[in-house]
Amino acid sequence: MRIIANSIEIEVEDFGPKNGIPLLMINGFGSQLINWSLEFIDKFLEKDIRVIIFDNRDVGLSHKFSGHKISNMRDIWKYSFSSNTDSKITKKPTVPYTLNDMAADAESVLKVLDIRSAHVLGTSMGGMIAQLFAYNYPEICRSLTSMMSTSNNPDLPRISKKVREGLTGSPKNNDISSIINYNMETRKLWSSPKFSTPEKKLLENYTASYERMFYPEGQTRQYAAIGHDGSRVERLKKIISPTLVLHGDSDNLVPVEGGIDTAKLIPNARLEILEGWGHDLPPGVFDWVSSKICEHIFSNE
Repeated sequence: MRIIANSIEIEVEDFGPKNGIPLLMINGFGSQLINWSLEFIDKFLEKDIRVIIFDNRDVGLSHKFSGHKISNMRDIWKYSFSSNTDSKITKKPTVPYTLNDMAADAESVLKVLDIRSAHVLGTSMGGMIAQLFAYNYPEICRSLTSMMSTSNNPDLPRISKKVREGLTGSPKNNDISSIINYNMETRKLWSSPKFSTPEKKLLENYTASYERMFYPEGQTRQYAAIGHDGSRVERLKKIISPTLVLHGDSDNLVPVEGGIDTAKLIPNARLEILEGWGHDLPPGVFDWVSSKICEHIFSNE
């Protein structure tokens, strides 16, 4: 369903009993709400947890910020970490929106659905947004789960050039076959070495995403928002929500050190690391991940 949240259109899906414990799930960079596996969502519905998912701004069926200018991407990242680098950039770069705006979208989704407070789960970029949700709206954040995400501490290890180019690059052609082939190849750079997703399922997912909404412009603006947010080190130290940090030790896109640092910075956070898990959510990790999150949710009710 389409709602107006934070003054823009946001596409939302709401699963489970309306009187269930609410869990707001925030997806990552460029991901649409259909990229959440229904089998994974079922793990929570079996526990009578109400699951709310939505398309972040600029992806899927939510509002697009077409025509909004951004500064040079390199300048955005240099400016954000200027206190830790020898960057000469002093003028604040221009971005259409920030991760704080995206956290405000999530807060507004709950408000429109008349949910007074919720447990919040975020993956990758969604984990960054979830962190800011907990920081900005502590009174409505029952608990935080930050999954395969990071503090953006500039002292952490950087991803390889090959992985970065795979994330931000694109195929020469925008036809469905080229896009799907590109995604199938690049995902190998960060997928789990110990857990796999059947190729047929991957093809179905990529095809459904392309047919629902192919909009690479939005990913560029989301990437700018990530860079513009810079380090969250000092903000994470002030989060008061009970926090669980989940990460794989084989994550090549957001290295496990990012999860470790997040857990160190957030007071009393619990860290769980899974061997052989990369930067994806294959069926083989559903039970482990969902059980950790459910345990966290029920222990903070």
